[in-house]
Amino acid sequence: MEKPTVSIIIPTYNRAHLIGETLNSILAQTYKNWECIIVDDGSLDRTNVVIQTYLEKDQRFRYFHRPKEHLPGGNGARNYGLKISKGEFVQWFDSDDVMHKNFLSIKIENALQQNADIVIARHSKDNKKLTDKVQNLRCFKSSEFYIDYLLGKHPLVTGNVLIRKNKTNSFFFDENLYKAQEFDFFSRVFQQQLTYCFVDAPLHFYREANDSISSKTIKGEKKQVESLIYLSQKIINTHINHRKIIERAERQGRKTYKVLAKRKDFKIIWKHFSFFKSVYHKSSSLFFCYMVYNLLTGKGFDKMKPYIK
Repeated sequence: MEKPTVSIIIPTYNRAHLIGETLNSILAQTYKNWECIIVDDGSLDRTNVVIQTYLEKDQRFRYFHRPKEHLPGGNGARNYGLKISKGEFVQWFDSDDVMHKNFLSIKIENALQQNADIVIARHSKDNKKLTDKVQNLRCFKSSEFYIDYLLGKHPLVTGNVLIRKNKTNSFFFDENLYKAQEFDFFSRVFQQQLTYCFVDAPLHFYREANDSISSKTIKGEKKQVESLIYLSQKIINTHINHRKIIERAERQGRKTYKVLAKRKDFKIIWKHFSFFKSVYHKSSSLFFCYMVYNLLTGKGFDKMKPYIK
């Protein structure tokens, strides 16, 4: 029986200095039936020159530029890559991460043996700690796994997950998000009845670069903050009947407000005034008084916490 094709989908932007290491790790895979779709989000460096050398080495590499019908950003590039992918399985990957040589073979082996729709392995932030020695294997079927996932009990990064393409159905990454895009995407995919297989082994090196989206959020860039607010609102509206999920989204909303207030970012707070007062369970007038005090002093947040039965 012919082995299934895995579509490795890589969005990239200005990664000329790193993407070669990523593509070398793909070439080194012991599992050979793959295609690698690289979607450039508008690189201004020599990323295209580096990729061209790999196109000449191996025809399994495919290189595209994100079309204009998709919004700028990694999400648009991932969505386009998914649309044109041909594999039975999909493996998203970042253009600065590195695979263990048995990354694909272990995932596919377990997907086939366990008839799994989703195979999730671990990652490491230390390249020297990658190993193909599986400490534990846990497989189960569930249509409610997404609840635990939304509650933060199973954190993961995009490269952890191998998925059967037919289980993505009409699901795409939300192109309005600049933060937590994989969290939003997988929380929707996981609402299906799926068979999961968790592989306890760090199979890829996850690099958090200085110009990554995560680091930009820490620095408080507007798009990232807006994304967190947008996602919290989206989760609350979508999961109106799940109290614990709503409470967690509201806590994230309060955390975002606290960061903004300490930075005295009145403009964003005022723009999302209705949302912030709702996550604090306060009336407009009371929240306004707290807001003024917070902005002037950078204090008072503990007194604002709502009492939730």
